[in-house]
Amino acid sequence: MILSNYHKQKLGVFITLVSLLLIFNISKAQTTAGNAVYNFLELPYSAKITALGGLNISSIGNDLGLAMYNPSLLNDEMDHQLYIGIKPYFAGIQQYDLMSAQNWANKKISWGVGVHYLDYGNINMTDIAGNDIGQMHPSDYAVQFSASSDYIPNIRIGSSLKYIHSNYGLYKSSAVAIDIGLKYLTSNNLSQVSLLVKNVGMQIGNETHKQDLPFNLILGWTKKMEYAPIQFSLTADRLSVWNNAYYDPIFAQTHNATAPSQIQNVFNHLTIGSEIFIGQQVDIDLGYNIIRRYDLNIQDQSNGLNGFSAGIGLKFERMNFQYGGSFFQSNLYHHFSLTYQLKK
Repeated sequence: MILSNYHKQKLGVFITLVSLLLIFNISKAQTTAGNAVYNFLELPYSAKITALGGLNISSIGNDLGLAMYNPSLLNDEMDHQLYIGIKPYFAGIQQYDLMSAQNWANKKISWGVGVHYLDYGNINMTDIAGNDIGQMHPSDYAVQFSASSDYIPNIRIGSSLKYIHSNYGLYKSSAVAIDIGLKYLTSNNLSQVSLLVKNVGMQIGNETHKQDLPFNLILGWTKKMEYAPIQFSLTADRLSVWNNAYYDPIFAQTHNATAPSQIQNVFNHLTIGSEIFIGQQVDIDLGYNIIRRYDLNIQDQSNGLNGFSAGIGLKFERMNFQYGGSFFQSNLYHHFSLTYQLKK
């Protein structure tokens, strides 16, 4: 593929921007094992992502829920679509996701606005002596504006600008962040590679001690079979951190546990997904999150289907329904999403 000078200039600007973002974040202390703030940003935004193992940035298709997480997946076929996602957790905690997409045809730009919201319900507040002093309604949310465009043939770049806010009663904090994604789809539409730089930003406000956001560098690849109705995905995340697992030496010593091996560290970055298409209306999704199983497994106990997930998608004329379920010990958590075409 031969690039024009214009395309070469755009490619150079993108590479420079991504390099600066990576240098900025890698030069800081990396956050691991949940030490960053606003970790709700790492939750899957769509039921399809949940079904594919909890992380996927390269699935070949037109799922607006995936595009909400990886803006380079936004495209003109999502014009006038509305996406709604609901994921209930234990103790009445609810996750809501909403996004709408438009296509700016004369500029060849697809754009959308979305909200990622976690509602923790009402929680009693007490003083130091345990006296009831009322209730609070904690919540986390991120409002984002996303846009994408064809970069050069077969390549698309996208970005999301996010305002993030946490409200825990007397304690509140805000931040701004940006995601940048790049995807390459082969000419035969059978293979797609995506790179996503996520949560590059900082806290804003009057906090004296600024905390790190959950920076993530993700690489994904999806391969669609030419003569079979199936495609496979392999996603690697936290690529800027070698040891991706939580390891407590004191706990390990008392419970005769060992630190993850070098090979285990490699596999702990990977999430595997597959999609089986039954005609044009139904798809079956399967996923396996390796580090989730590693972190949740308990020695000398039955660990069931930790790390496994599954789901189903149903396509109608103007509406797509998606369900995803993921296993955590003996619990199965459900995720539902609906995409509606507002205008034919």
